[in-house]
Amino acid sequence: MLPRHEQILKLLAGKDNVSVSELSNLLKVSEATIRTDLNSLAKKGKVNRLHGGAHLVEERVRQEYTFQTRKSLNSQNKQKIGELASQFVDSLDSVLFDSSTTVLAMAQALGKREDLKDVTVIPVGIWTAIELMGCSNINVLLPGGYLRHTTGSITGLPTSDFFNGLIIQKAFLGAWGISSENGLTDTHLLEIELKKFIVSRAKKVFILVDGDKFKQTGLSAFANINQVTTVITDASAPPEEIEKLRKANIEVLIAT
Repeated sequence: MLPRHEQILKLLAGKDNVSVSELSNLLKVSEATIRTDLNSLAKKGKVNRLHGGAHLVEERVRQEYTFQTRKSLNSQNKQKIGELASQFVDSLDSVLFDSSTTVLAMAQALGKREDLKDVTVIPVGIWTAIELMGCSNINVLLPGGYLRHTTGSITGLPTSDFFNGLIIQKAFLGAWGISSENGLTDTHLLEIELKKFIVSRAKKVFILVDGDKFKQTGLSAFANINQVTTVITDASAPPEEIEKLRKANIEVLIAT
């Protein structure tokens, strides 16, 4: 399957349907190219064509592409990023994890650290919470809210109310896209609003992204670059983008 077809399926997995014009803007190709892509995916039984757009064929396919496919993309790089990021958690910390698959890889690495004591993790993703469930040295504090069936993230007003009064020492977040000009972007408005709220409350913000995220931009920004403490990425990240971030006084670490 073409990489762009995978990107289209990922975008469709996060929404009920997506228009041709929206896909064209997000993927930086012509609407004619998008129509050809959608027709090809429709012939393979992956999507249903709608007037001016498309949606995934069925709920099972939607869930498959939101979690398993996202998890498998650049899995080795995500594992390396997660292992490096896990070293920034200390005993007695209170940290927040978003629902991204790169942060899930971090949770897997964190669960293996037997040196930690009494760490409180606030996951806004159900898969991350499940990953940490068997760790006796990690307290998992779940927020209330609506569970998104496509990604396993917990969003909505109850989630925002939950954070009032809590001290978040470190937040570890993924992103759909990152650049010095556009900041940190994502594709779903509820996720974007939740991340904006988290960034405004966390003392330190760590962004975990593989190199591909420097090549794409989401629907809207949830943080400016100057709101970020540290970016952790891999060796595939464009050197020129790394240099721009460092010139903006952002710590950038390369997982190898």
